Amino acid sequence: MAKPRILVTGFTAFSTHDGNISQSIMEEISNSGLDGLDVETMLLTVDEAGSKAVARELLAGAEYRAIIHLGLSDGSERIRLERYGRNENRMTVPDNSGRLVKRGEILNNAPERIQTNAPVHVLDEEFGNDVNVIWSEDAGGYVCNETYFRTLFASGLSPGSIPTVLLLHLPDAKRIAPSEQLSVVKRVSKCLCMRPHYEVVAALLLDEMDRLLACRRPVGDAWAGWWEFPGGKISWHETPEEALSRELEEELQISINPLHKVTELRHQYGDRDVTLQIWHCGKVDPISIRPTEHDETRWLSREGLMEVKWLPADRALIESWHESGIPGC
Repeated sequence: MAKPRILVTGFTAFSTHDGNISQSIMEEISNSGLDGLDVETMLLTVDEAGSKAVARELLAGAEYRAIIHLGLSDGSERIRLERYGRNENRMTVPDNSGRLVKRGEILNNAPERIQTNAPVHVLDEEFGNDVNVIWSEDAGGYVCNETYFRTLFASGLSPGSIPTVLLLHLPDAKRIAPSEQLSVVKRVSKCLCMRPHYEVVAALLLDEMDRLLACRRPVGDAWAGWWEFPGGKISWHETPEEALSRELEEELQISINPLHKVTELRHQYGDRDVTLQIWHCGKVDPISIRPTEHDETRWLSREGLMEVKWLPADRALIESWHESGIPGC
């Protein structure tokens, strides 16, 4: 089976900069590759011609599973995943051709902005606990944004399959080590090109009336309004018990030692696969629960289990407990 093809671009130095972290990271990827992917790299010039290079390839029929544009964000403290390409130049310094467009559209008869088609929920799952990575709503008004917008626009007109396109604005190497930035780019590439599989652990918590705790995902979440067990992803260095204890401390502000695994489930979502372990965590006083990541919690009896809309991964199990009873009760 052919490996997914990905294009990674970087920019040359510009303005008063001696180098460009995006070029350095791109060159490292060119030399070392990306596991499981067919990698192509392209160094772009910091001018109008460079901003058009990838769009022209797409319109000529080039096909990629994903395109990652890398650019320098001078002054940024963290790596920024750019949510939008904006149809606007707002240059404060000339590009390398001497062009200075202080205000103006990039393309006529085009939208004001185009949102990335990258899997936002998958990226949120991957980087939710990474303090060095954030989503950005404004990609600026320089050549990075111009390139991003042109590529997003062209991808919708491409005669081939539509690639996933994302711009990563990288801070200076003095703020985040290049090795760490390279690791983030590699992780992003997998999110864009490969179907992710997550190991997740969740808690069966009971009160004195043998009701289980259900938590509702908040507005802004990809599954806002759906209900789930408290818990989360198992990090590579954690046991399931350690991960669940950490998640319950973060989500509910309680200290719990999981007792035993009740069951293990597998579920395929549209953008990822999940293996879910449910652990019995004993009884807890409802007064001690202080939710930090959910907008509502409920204690549900066996008879009331189906009163809320459970996540698809949980629903079959909840239906069986509704029929046969909650374990440990």
